[in-house]
Amino acid sequence: MEDTHRTGGHADLGPSVRRLAATLVQRGVSPGDRLAVVLPNCAAAVELYLACALVGAIWVGINPAAPAAERDRQCALVGPVLTIADNMLSALETEQTETFDGAPPQLSTPCAIGFSSGTTGTPKAIVHTRAGVSLVAAVLAQSQLRAGDRVGVILPMSIHNLIAVGALPSLFAGATCVPVRRMDAAGVAAACHDLGLSRVNALVPATIYDLVHDDTIPPEALASLRTAGTGAAGLSEALREAFEAKFGCRLVASYGMTEAPGVVCIEDPDVPHTAGASGTPLPHLTVTACDVRGKPLLTGQEGEIIVGPADSGPWADLYSPAVGRWTADGLLRRPATEKTFRTGDYGWIDADGAVHVTGRSADVIVRGGVNVNAAELESVLAQLPAVRDVAVVGAEDTRLGQRIVAFIEPSNTAVDAESLRRCAREVLSHGKVPDEFVVTELPRNAMGKVARAQLLRR
Repeated sequence: MEDTHRTGGHADLGPSVRRLAATLVQRGVSPGDRLAVVLPNCAAAVELYLACALVGAIWVGINPAAPAAERDRQCALVGPVLTIADNMLSALETEQTETFDGAPPQLSTPCAIGFSSGTTGTPKAIVHTRAGVSLVAAVLAQSQLRAGDRVGVILPMSIHNLIAVGALPSLFAGATCVPVRRMDAAGVAAACHDLGLSRVNALVPATIYDLVHDDTIPPEALASLRTAGTGAAGLSEALREAFEAKFGCRLVASYGMTEAPGVVCIEDPDVPHTAGASGTPLPHLTVTACDVRGKPLLTGQEGEIIVGPADSGPWADLYSPAVGRWTADGLLRRPATEKTFRTGDYGWIDADGAVHVTGRSADVIVRGGVNVNAAELESVLAQLPAVRDVAVVGAEDTRLGQRIVAFIEPSNTAVDAESLRRCAREVLSHGKVPDEFVVTELPRNAMGKVARAQLLRR
């Protein structure tokens, strides 16, 4: 593991984590306690995660860049016994005089709380076990990484998914995890150039757009990369092609969620990309598209995406969904018999087993009695030359039930609502042209996703 302050090999990690675990115990942390970690991307954030798992405490990542009110709400919900911020790290290091020698807790023990992205509402506090996190990390290490990789974690590691799919798989694979503190295009380019990264995780569409269109970032800035990971949502095929043409680096699509935890489907970097697909399920999972009664649909038919354990192969029957969610009354457990997870996302499975995500149930806008898929509109509008990013939502309307509102974050060129409307009429049928265009900077959460719940409150 390597950051701007220090470098440590795998042989150093075990003793370091055991010393840190002993320090947490000395500070009163017990099994089942929640520990709030309010740190930027750094090696210490990963060590604290592992130390919590060793003690049996529950790690809770809190984004230090989030508004104070949001941090306070999250802490009030989980009730941490200890909060560790950047200014406490040196004190923790000086206190490390003993080594934790207790046995690790059972694999079914809760080890972390990850807050859902909250793009459509209030984030939920999802509770994960040691077994659930270890399983996805082991599968990703085997299927995606090489021992010599230098894996840059770009998005905040206070988001649990970035620990589960970035830091831990690197350790499982014997690769080097490199926490990066800047997620903007210039910061990503500098990290690749200066730190020799061979892979970066979870590039968001806006960062990809800026990497492509910023003329101060030359193709050789990303020359060290073997692959770059991206979530599929909101990334147009044209932007994908432009990135790969400029940098000669494969963008690996994926699909996942906090509840999984992390990745559900991902592309094989050695297999050509299929337009619109997010890759195939990881080998410990099955993914099916089902109707409203939960009945699996045929290949190519669209329905709700349901995730469950693989029924064959070396990873069969190992997966189970997150153990539950943390509420004001404590842990609300999922029934142990529930082995599948209804995602609320819609999509279809092609003949090669690749998953095509078309949107969420909440993305369907009912305008004048006609269903309009917001994700489809976003995919089309994102390809207009004046558009950097777009979010389409439904707003209440007395006559229509809902009207279509497109929030447009423009590129550097001047753009107004009327010009956007004219362009939209050329690429969308009459009933799908947004009723209203709003040119604005889109609000985003810590993962760089558009915070849709905030849009209509503006």
